[in-house]
Amino acid sequence: MLVICEDCAKKYHIDESRIQGKRAKFSCKACGHIIVVEKSDSIPPADPVPPSATTPSAIKDSEADKTAVPTGRKAAETVTAVRGRGKPFFLPLLAVLAAGFLLAGGAFLFLYLRHIPAMISQESELRSLALAVSLDQAVKAPLLRKDYLLVNQETKRTAKLPGVAYAAVVNEKGAVAAGFFNPQAGFDSRFVQRVKEKGFPVDVLTQNGLKNGAKEGSVRISMGGLPVDDRVLALTEGDGEVHVGLPATDSGQTIRQVLLSPLLLIPAGIALLFAGIVLLLTDWLIIRPARSLTNAANRISLGELDLAIAAEGSRELRDLALAVERMRHSVRIAVERLTATKLQ
Repeated sequence: MLVICEDCAKKYHIDESRIQGKRAKFSCKACGHIIVVEKSDSIPPADPVPPSATTPSAIKDSEADKTAVPTGRKAAETVTAVRGRGKPFFLPLLAVLAAGFLLAGGAFLFLYLRHIPAMISQESELRSLALAVSLDQAVKAPLLRKDYLLVNQETKRTAKLPGVAYAAVVNEKGAVAAGFFNPQAGFDSRFVQRVKEKGFPVDVLTQNGLKNGAKEGSVRISMGGLPVDDRVLALTEGDGEVHVGLPATDSGQTIRQVLLSPLLLIPAGIALLFAGIVLLLTDWLIIRPARSLTNAANRISLGELDLAIAAEGSRELRDLALAVERMRHSVRIAVERLTATKLQ
């Protein structure tokens, strides 16, 4: 059996038949490295073989240096090889960045879905109430004077405000004294045509009529194929009512608009760009220099002792490269001295 020292490449011819047990150890005479010899037809045991299994007479080229052979746990640690290459450095880093991004995005979505729809609904109710109160105050005096032209003008002005579907004033007899639709609200065209022919549909307003002496109320109704939040308010003076309708807010559509808006896409893009920069810096400062240093160490282990190692990357990797370079220089000098001693 031909055995080659991993450190100095010195060759030994071993007679397997003279090895007692399944494994034997001896130290290289040239460099002192511990060499483990196993029989080819045996399975290596889980526990290290004690030093007594070493048979120096099985070595032809040199005698084993028994004093250099470590014993017990120390011997096992000396000859234990690292199994597997492990995972690349950037994979855990990428996983951490992805987990952080998902965690931040999930927290944002949770808080948004928990609070924003309720805030939107509350804002819509407050706006409809404010519009109803404003219309009530605007038509109170004209109604007392029976100035219906001014009542129509004030009602029409309210109906044309942005975000308003309609505005209407119902007198004490339940008839529509004034009622106007906002043409921008998105009502069905056939419904709009029917309103022009027959007037404001008072039957729709009865879905949100005041009962039992209530002063105000709010109900979601359907009018002209459009869901509307109708706000009704009792007139300050008289038995009439004012109605202001706002298009019902679709919280799902609002959420989609926010998630696809630049308000969210720009920070998300910046976060992804930052993650990409972190990965590039990691590759430039750590991964590439470490790979280069590993390649240089492998070449030196194969005998290229004149290969100089360049210090690159971060400070820690530069210090490691300088340490390996000093070790290479020391090994080269030791080999040169050993060679010169042999030649003498």
